[in-house]
Amino acid sequence: MQKKCRQALPFAKQKCDFLTDMSEVQLAEHSGKLNMLILITDDAIGDRSDRYGATLLRQIINGLATKKPLPGAIVFLNRAVFLTAENSNLLATLRQLEAAGVAILSNCSCLEHYNLLEKLAVGGLTNSYHVAELIKMAKNTVTL
Repeated sequence: MQKKCRQALPFAKQKCDFLTDMSEVQLAEHSGKLNMLILITDDAIGDRSDRYGATLLRQIINGLATKKPLPGAIVFLNRAVFLTAENSNLLATLRQLEAAGVAILSNCSCLEHYNLLEKLAVGGLTNSYHVAELIKMAKNTVTL
């Protein structure tokens, strides 16, 4: 899967390389652990039928960008990868978080499943093994 992702993104070295060095993720001082890891697993919270769940998730992510401490990493899994792709209404906020040092990571196999690999617009790629390592490193993990 990793090889297929790299082949699909010839610009990976500049924009969307796999997280291969855990030092790229902001670590808590002297602890060797992430202060906070956020796993986002859907493009909405709760029932997606009335669109309020998408609004609620957007408000929460926008709130994350305005409050300290910032998370060390936000990982997008399953349908949440739509939030890091072209035309997402969260791109400006996610770019702001990334510029502030938050690792924005989308699962490569999820992007492939939804045919979004070439439409990734913010952050980098990760895989399940890297996500497992991040979970082990994290002092606090929040799943949305």
